[in-house]
Amino acid sequence: MTTLPIADPTAPAAAPAIEHGSLRSDAIIAAVTALVLAVPTLLLGTVGFGWHWVMAGVVALAIPGAILLRRSRPVLAIAGLTALAAVHVAVAAPMFPMWFGVLVLLYSAGRFSRWSGRLGAFGLSLVASVLAAYWITTTGGLAGFAPGEPVPLGEIVRLVAFLWIPPMLLFSMTILVGWGVAAAARTEAATVVAQVSLQRADQEEERAALARDMHDVVAHSLAVVIAQANGARYTADPAAKDASLETIAGTAKQALGDVRLLLAQLRHSEAPDPVASLDDVDALIERMRDSGLDVRLERVGARFALPRTADIAAYRILQEALTNALRHGDRAHPVHVRMRGVGFPGGTGIVVDVHNRVLSTPGLAGHGVRGMHERARLSGGELWTGIEDGWFRVRAAFPAGVA
Repeated sequence: MTTLPIADPTAPAAAPAIEHGSLRSDAIIAAVTALVLAVPTLLLGTVGFGWHWVMAGVVALAIPGAILLRRSRPVLAIAGLTALAAVHVAVAAPMFPMWFGVLVLLYSAGRFSRWSGRLGAFGLSLVASVLAAYWITTTGGLAGFAPGEPVPLGEIVRLVAFLWIPPMLLFSMTILVGWGVAAAARTEAATVVAQVSLQRADQEEERAALARDMHDVVAHSLAVVIAQANGARYTADPAAKDASLETIAGTAKQALGDVRLLLAQLRHSEAPDPVASLDDVDALIERMRDSGLDVRLERVGARFALPRTADIAAYRILQEALTNALRHGDRAHPVHVRMRGVGFPGGTGIVVDVHNRVLSTPGLAGHGVRGMHERARLSGGELWTGIEDGWFRVRAAFPAGVA
């Protein structure tokens, strides 16, 4: 039997491989750099550089090769070019146009390195700028001395201390530009991730809303159907049986219509919600009474119009509370429903209060109770559920001014 190797969880993670597309892009950049800078460098070397054409060829090969490392090892590539620049200054070679390609490496260090790499690139750019200032002072002839003529050390130090500023600014700004592009890319990526997360959260909320609707519709309808079917089984009155069957058929028909609308919501996000409104409270209570539940409805105060989301939530919460009373409550006692218009801070609203006797102390809240709390919260209302003096109470409040 072949045993598969098990990875050591303490081993450091391998460096991610560079994509082929990135390598191809870097190869194109290296080729363009060679075409634009290396060719003039080599031509100048064959015409006026004398024996320094060898150095020109080395630089012309080194910089495109370093560009190929600009994503994986940018600081190492800059360090190698800095060492080559030191040799260039030591042999007093002329200035080659190819050296401007180092800006690609400095930009890449700011773009692809972490902070330690960027700091390393800044340090190397400081060394490179000093080398550039020294070359300008000595080989470049800025000090006013003839080629080969010794330059006093004090004059060199004075000129280098002044002339390193322009190349240092150029090198530093190139690194900062790369860092700025990296920061912008990270911000854009974070924005995309946030948008995707928000979209997923919206989708999860839609699924949860559909699940609540499905639970409320199916649980309520099945509870009514079961109660009616049990009543029809034990009655000998044909008229009572016919009434039970008629209630079962009507409840199943309404549930089927609601389920079809819910399925339409799954197919089309802009499909209308299942018909549910406090305007249908009387029909709802009548169906519950037909199922054998003694429901006492009391309306107090004005009937304030609620926003559509709150109206649906209030109806579904009342429906779920009555369904729970039918399934788990003591039917020997009536279920009291009180709907009253009240004043809220900054406006008006409606409070729906349902309480029924319980046969035993309820356990953990099920999907129905949790769904009621979610509905109230998402529609801008508040909900309280609990036991008071042997009565299970559901109290929901919805401001009329919340959209």
